[in-house]
Amino acid sequence: MIDPILLFFVFPLVTIIFAIALENIFNNPFLVAAIIFAIFLIVTFTAFTEEFLIYAIAYGILALITALIYRTIRNIIDRLDDLDNNNNNNGNNNGGNNNGGNNGGNNCPNTNACRVCCCQRQFLRCLRGR
Repeated sequence: MIDPILLFFVFPLVTIIFAIALENIFNNPFLVAAIIFAIFLIVTFTAFTEEFLIYAIAYGILALITALIYRTIRNIIDRLDDLDNNNNNNGNNNGGNNNGGNNGGNNCPNTNACRVCCCQRQFLRCLRGR
């Protein structure tokens, strides 16, 4: 019998920590989940019985969910930093372009984020969302 503290506290905590670390390294949540599942699969057949296989699958899913959440949060923070940097770099809203802020005739959507991108001639970057 496996200690419940190990199953329900230690292994999930270690899974979350390693998922975040591996997501920083590989930047691919599915690869992170596969690596962690492979590690727990090896542990299943070397240290525990086949009953641990269910937990190994659960820890793999937990790693995938953690990596996806971490990636989403990191993307949101990066976008907010980009917007903040764009707002700090141009004192006026048209970025020094005295053509009315329409970026040389391109029709820009009327949102704050896209106006900043248009003013800096980055309309495509704004449309891609990155």
